[in-house]
Amino acid sequence: MKFYYQILVLLITILFFVSCKDKEGQQKLADIRLKHIEQLILQNSFNQAKIQIDSIHLLFPRLVKKRAVAQAYADTIARRENARTLSYCDSLLVMKEKEKAELQKNFRFEKDKKYQEIGSYVYKSQTTENNATRTYLKAYVDEKADYYLVSNYCGNSKLEHISVKVSVDDLFSQTDTIPVSHAFNHSYIDGAVHWESITFKNEAEKGVSAFIAQYEAKQIKVNLIGRRSCQYILSSFDKKAISQAYQLWVVMKDVDKLKAEIKKAHSKISRIKSVKE
Repeated sequence: MKFYYQILVLLITILFFVSCKDKEGQQKLADIRLKHIEQLILQNSFNQAKIQIDSIHLLFPRLVKKRAVAQAYADTIARRENARTLSYCDSLLVMKEKEKAELQKNFRFEKDKKYQEIGSYVYKSQTTENNATRTYLKAYVDEKADYYLVSNYCGNSKLEHISVKVSVDDLFSQTDTIPVSHAFNHSYIDGAVHWESITFKNEAEKGVSAFIAQYEAKQIKVNLIGRRSCQYILSSFDKKAISQAYQLWVVMKDVDKLKAEIKKAHSKISRIKSVKE
């Protein structure tokens, strides 16, 4: 019995020794990977460092202290990446804000404080009072960076138009369809004159404005599509107004995206700092 007890003690001792040696070996391997991660961070090779950090957690799940070091490196990478994002976005935002201000010089800001919560930037040649009896395309951008392309029709015939197609030779672009019953489709009659107005908000204009901006130097034909059709050539000043409004929209969206990225980066950095504290 004593013999078996001695054998058992010996086996436990051997297993303990092997286990210690195995753990010691794992710690050495983990240290090698951690050193490599540190070098990768110094080289700004963040993506490769992240892969190595993931391998620490995967290969050494029981080495809590080593994994804590790996997580600290991950936080370092996150801070540096977000700091780099902030630096890039801040510098780009200055440029975009300047571009936005330059474009807005050609627009008039319209806002009825009594009835409107959000004001709009309207190109000076397309203000409503100067275009009340015209058939034309109007474009404007509001303070929230929402874009509006409006098809205004004034004529002796009722069209009930629901879509707009613009074309240059065989090339064309066409808006979404806005049914007559839709809130963005308005019409009324004043004596013998028919008035129709359809508003295509944001993506509903389906690239028509970009098409006009691209082919501004060419003759662009406008086709109002509905129960009846109507065709006309887009005037040079309307082409310019739409092109400028479209550019302003793009820049304003860029500004909003940059501000969102800056806010997100600040939030991530603050969250990492709060965890550290």
